[in-house]
Amino acid sequence: MRYRTFPLGLALGSLIACGAAVAQTAWVEVNDNAHIAAFGAIADQVEDWDVYDASGAEIGEVEEVVGPDAQTAAALVVDFDDKAGYADRDVVIPLDQFTRENNRLTLNASPEAVSAMETWND
Repeated sequence: MRYRTFPLGLALGSLIACGAAVAQTAWVEVNDNAHIAAFGAIADQVEDWDVYDASGAEIGEVEEVVGPDAQTAAALVVDFDDKAGYADRDVVIPLDQFTRENNRLTLNASPEAVSAMETWND
């Protein structure tokens, strides 16, 4: 009976590993002139914007604008400064996690949520 569970475990492990590989997106840096409708700006303008948390503390800056292709912005790479619970690393964060108001880009994701997001390795 013990030998019958081994193939099942091996098959389940393979499915889990394949699922994890499929879940990651192949991000590319978008062209400087790619429009980001949510912010009313182009990628070149958005890069280097400061990023704030909900309390108004500066927590990092936009390093890159990325997407599934060079013309489609879908996420920002934020270079965190190891402040307010956000670890010092570059993280890919979907555009819907941000709001832009009064010339301020605010991240609406908690440090815990960000810790589970993809690290950007350029």
